[in-house]
Amino acid sequence: MKRLTLLIFSIMALCGAGYAGWQWYDLQRTVVVVINDDAPRALPESVELIRGVRDTLVIRNETDTTALIAGRSIAPGQEVRQRFLSAGTYTFACTTHQGADIAVVVRDP
Repeated sequence: MKRLTLLIFSIMALCGAGYAGWQWYDLQRTVVVVINDDAPRALPESVELIRGVRDTLVIRNETDTTALIAGRSIAPGQEVRQRFLSAGTYTFACTTHQGADIAVVVRDP
């Protein structure tokens, strides 16, 4: 009887861990920011993320020129990915597009 109880408990624990893992995976987001010459602003004013591995910021360059944001070159048609480990507000400016800056607000989970 003890072995059956242990087996049932083990199965329930594994199912619970699998369900919790699936929920964590479901909470992850990829936030895509597009650099675009056709919009009134090349970049949106701000974007909000959740700290850690849950959210990833993707900056995609859809212009004809290389963009330079926070010291990183993004060629036309290319993108960069960034995760944030600390909460806070990070401001990035695109040196290629005048007045194009974005505030990335990172919150704790």
